[in-house]
Amino acid sequence: MGWKMKDLLITEPGGLTKTETFLGGACRVVSRSGLHPAEALLIENVKSLSSGYEKALVAGNRTGAVAMAVAELFPSVTLVCHIFDVHHARAVGRNLAANGFGFSFAADPFVTVPSDFSGSGSKGSSRFRLSCTAAIPPESYGAALFMASVKSVPNELILDQLHVMHRNMADGAVCLMACEGDSGFMFKHIKALFGGMTVLHDKKGLFCVSARKRKPVKRERDFSAEFDVSLPGGPPVRLVSLPGVFCHRRPDAGGLALAEIAALEIRPGLRVLDIGCGCGIVGCLLAGRQPDLRVTFLDSHARALAATARNIRALGLEKTDLVLSDTGVSGDGYHLALGNAPYFSDFRIARLFVETARSVLLPHGVCMMVAKSARVLAEMQEELFGNAEIVPRRGYGVVRSVRPA
Repeated sequence: MGWKMKDLLITEPGGLTKTETFLGGACRVVSRSGLHPAEALLIENVKSLSSGYEKALVAGNRTGAVAMAVAELFPSVTLVCHIFDVHHARAVGRNLAANGFGFSFAADPFVTVPSDFSGSGSKGSSRFRLSCTAAIPPESYGAALFMASVKSVPNELILDQLHVMHRNMADGAVCLMACEGDSGFMFKHIKALFGGMTVLHDKKGLFCVSARKRKPVKRERDFSAEFDVSLPGGPPVRLVSLPGVFCHRRPDAGGLALAEIAALEIRPGLRVLDIGCGCGIVGCLLAGRQPDLRVTFLDSHARALAATARNIRALGLEKTDLVLSDTGVSGDGYHLALGNAPYFSDFRIARLFVETARSVLLPHGVCMMVAKSARVLAEMQEELFGNAEIVPRRGYGVVRSVRPA
């Protein structure tokens, strides 16, 4: 097979800071902090795949570099790039466009994607399909490539993806996997699913294997979970969660604390924004208590909104909207904005939550954010709203601020 020289430029906001080469120097990648080791290892082994198929799946995308390497080695293959988080989808889209690759974008039909997300990249024919969905698109793939890290991705989510990939691979198709973590754990499950594998690399907590689909599995696994939650004095509400969604298999105490304090604010006709909704625990509890609420569920992760959609249907909630976004929502007119933000990345995501609340709330609208240690959050809300009150609940602090007129 001939190899065409091409530069693959990974562009990130804030400038290009690191250059790496792969596939004997034929593939050049520029990024801010370098590719993930599993991603780099997968690129090194792309050439081990055979040709002769029309469509390949690339899952676990963070930059799009693996998909671009496949596109260069196999010019006739259509690439389906599956991504859970719209933040990573933006990065992949930017990188494809920067390298002259056209692409299309798809989300789940039950979510709204803000207009600021561009799903076009434009030079050349559209060989790439970006799918930011709760599950891998149910199509027939002649090859599948998967990268993951058990340090940052839950085991259940990795296994869930492997099962769905296997189900949608054509008979005889090869899956190329590169993962960071415990190879013993993963090898056990890969062998059970595929019946065997070829180990291409296994050293220092980083491994790459190739496995061929021989036959369908006898029993499909369901990795979803259910649990009951309630507001004080109210009936229990059963919710479902999915692997990859915050607090899978159990209710989060911070979310319950937030819902219990926010329940004191609700009245008929209010518009509520549940920022970083997860499986929808806060918004669902409030809408169950006051059915006349209009609740918008906002999250950047497709699986979170899929779990929320299932819970909305199960509870019969009608006045709801689901928005897939990592930059907030368009418009304003909300009376209550709520959030249980992750507190890594130096509180940058928490600040985005608070800034989103500030931008969408009506005058005298209420912002409530929850944290185990609420001091930094209170300082942030004081800065943006001019006021902040910490309400203790369940060992957490719910920080309440009112937007001034």
